[in-house]
Amino acid sequence: MQNVAAAPVHPALSIVIPAYNVAPYIRQAVLSALDQSFDDTEIIVVDDGSTDATAEILAAIARERRDERLHILHQANAGLSGARNTGILAARGHFIGFLDGDDVWLPEKAARHLHLMRGDPGIGISFSHSEYITESGNPTGAYLRADKPHPTLHDMIRRNHVGNGSNAIVRRDCFDRAGLFRPELRACEDYELWCRILHRTRYRAVAIPQVLTQYRMRLTSLSYDHRKFVRQADAAMHYLRAAMPAVPVEIFAAGHAEHYRIAAWKAASTGSHAAGARLLLRALRLRPSLLLTDRRAAATGIWLMLPGAARRMLAPRLGVGG
Repeated sequence: MQNVAAAPVHPALSIVIPAYNVAPYIRQAVLSALDQSFDDTEIIVVDDGSTDATAEILAAIARERRDERLHILHQANAGLSGARNTGILAARGHFIGFLDGDDVWLPEKAARHLHLMRGDPGIGISFSHSEYITESGNPTGAYLRADKPHPTLHDMIRRNHVGNGSNAIVRRDCFDRAGLFRPELRACEDYELWCRILHRTRYRAVAIPQVLTQYRMRLTSLSYDHRKFVRQADAAMHYLRAAMPAVPVEIFAAGHAEHYRIAAWKAASTGSHAAGARLLLRALRLRPSLLLTDRRAAATGIWLMLPGAARRMLAPRLGVGG
């Protein structure tokens, strides 16, 4: 590993940016972290064995900005969890935020989160609303809203209320008490860790009702591989069930159904409509009321029933594949 520049000794916030083959996007991600209105930060970019121009672009940013807060680490590919863990271990901030190398933080994100968390020492995880942007960076008009401002452990098992891996800022003590991301998980790793933190610590998760994160919808990303997602979701649920025997089985069933609902949308979004229908049925077997109680499940069902021409017409507006 190689440090490009020194960072403050004890910054308030360390922003960890895992980066693997994200050359078209990494510049915008890093600059969004460097240009936060709150500047008591260090930015730790972990180049996770990229084989494209990611490393060269990072080096160029370091030369151009000459910002002592920027650290660039290089390692052999270890996956998203491994890259984030490398960043956590290198971080010196009292709080640690996560920004994937293809996403964006809006300028006030760090300031809003730090104001909230410094004012309430019981908050371990903070998160916000997110805006979906297209692969080219254009707004889709769609948002992921944090509709439960104070999710409990049971709430978080039912659904990952944090929403995406670029949304959370976490108190450092959470990792000391609950551990790091599971490197064996290549998806749902953030969901499993947020549940673990709420289970093993007394810290709470709290939402900020403001759009502060932009999440890029890349249909070529591994995150849209519904088969991989299902395997990893099943593994994450296995870990949580084993660690939390006191949690009622219906809570886990609801969480598992949510994962299959997400997988159904991923499949449908990439044109695997038959697989999407099968996955939605799996979700309904676990939670028969899902179509009546969850508008996202209903929307997935409607999408799957639309004729091909209608899907092709709507897909560009929704930022998904037809």
